[in-house]
Amino acid sequence: MENHNIPALYEWAGGLETIKTLITRFYYKVVEDDILKGLDLTAHEAYNDTMQKVMSVFGDPERQKNYSTPEQIAEVYEAATDGKHKLRYLAGEDAKAMYEQRKQAGDEQFREGVKARFLGQ
Repeated sequence: MENHNIPALYEWAGGLETIKTLITRFYYKVVEDDILKGLDLTAHEAYNDTMQKVMSVFGDPERQKNYSTPEQIAEVYEAATDGKHKLRYLAGEDAKAMYEQRKQAGDEQFREGVKARFLGQ
């Protein structure tokens, strides 16, 4: 499979500032919508630190080196729509490595590790 230097989704979207802007604009649109305005989806500054931590993990250039390619993700989509009832589809070496970590650590320890990595807790 060829990789034509396709940027990671985080880079493609424009990084943290662009994503924050998109989320804020989305929330304002929700408030203006007659059906959705009753939902409390306001972007609160209390989430800024958490959002920044999560986005810094996704934006880490070392992590991005191992991301699955769009072609690998397309294989998962094809597999997931083949009519079989399979619970997990792994795409690329990053997904396979993460799944192996999850199996070895167990669900709870893996979840705690993800929380620590993304939120520093």
